[in-house]
Amino acid sequence: MPRKPDGYLVHIMLEGGQTLQVRVKEAREYTELINQLMVGGDEFIPLPKQMDNEYMIVRPRRVAGVSVEAIYTSSVGIEGV
Repeated sequence: MPRKPDGYLVHIMLEGGQTLQVRVKEAREYTELINQLMVGGDEFIPLPKQMDNEYMIVRPRRVAGVSVEAIYTSSVGIEGV
């Protein structure tokens, strides 16, 4: 029986070579985020961050690529994903 991921790490590659990493808990959350990023446009969209008072926004048209990685806390030793 396949294991269920404890979370997902979304890598967002921007024009200019910068990379942002956003952690989400469910597949539904990362699919909603990718849908927002792929719509495009000049309007800023907020990205979910892990810490209180942490806020990141990005313009979808500046996104060059998105990669999603499944996180298994039991195999990596990461707590609180």
